[in-house]
Amino acid sequence: MKSNIHAGHDAQGKGASGASSYIDGIGWIHESIEDRNVKDEVIRLLKEENNITYDCTVDSAGTQDKNLSQIVAKCNAHDVDLDVSIHFNSGRDDEDGDGDNAGVEVYCYDEKTKDIAERICKNISKLGFDNRGVKIKKDYYVLRKTKAPAILIECCFIDDKDDVLLYKKVGYKAMAKAIVEGILNEKLDNKINSNTSQVSSTNKFKNGDYTGKKARVTANVLNVRWDRGTNFNIIGKLKKNDVVKLNYCMSGWVSIEGYKGNKGLGYIHTDYIELL
Repeated sequence: MKSNIHAGHDAQGKGASGASSYIDGIGWIHESIEDRNVKDEVIRLLKEENNITYDCTVDSAGTQDKNLSQIVAKCNAHDVDLDVSIHFNSGRDDEDGDGDNAGVEVYCYDEKTKDIAERICKNISKLGFDNRGVKIKKDYYVLRKTKAPAILIECCFIDDKDDVLLYKKVGYKAMAKAIVEGILNEKLDNKINSNTSQVSSTNKFKNGDYTGKKARVTANVLNVRWDRGTNFNIIGKLKKNDVVKLNYCMSGWVSIEGYKGNKGLGYIHTDYIELL
């Protein structure tokens, strides 16, 4: 199979970014970060199965219209069997959590991609998400403008605490695996390791509160970001053996005191620090 894969919207903080939500006890979660995590793993898995895959993500178009048109232009530059647009949904407005999972849905332009879409919904629902089903949508720009058959996946809701907690539990790699198995209509055995969005492979930093604890920098130079993710601006730099006061860890990024980024903190990756 030949396919175009892209994450929706501009990169976080670079123009027409996707939805964001602040979840109590977790912190900020951003569509434009999570959809790129899933997208990268989908591409990796497809290539492992010897499929030709093109990344058609656009990071800094500046506006929603430009982002969509540039994505479609990238997609239509390739002769492929399928276009896949990866998103996270919003509109649930349940940041506190009501115990009700919102779930996954997949959009198609017509019946050509319905079987693939149904398999993806079914696979993601096996992870614990509600199956909201397949929906035919004629007016979505990517679905109607790409020359190859297309699907648009809404993995789960970014503003539903129940969805976010489940997504953090299963991890982006399991989400991507469910998508790829739906695309290829086959099982991929032993293609993912333990959930690296929950625990770093090189440091045992779990998601949670580290207030009052300290860590030492192990990298020669470590960038301090405005928020979690390499898409955010660098607001400071640390040197090897610098000691920092920790705050809250999520998805391999921990907030530290002494900076004026999001929520009055700085953010560094846990791969480059050791807990004291």
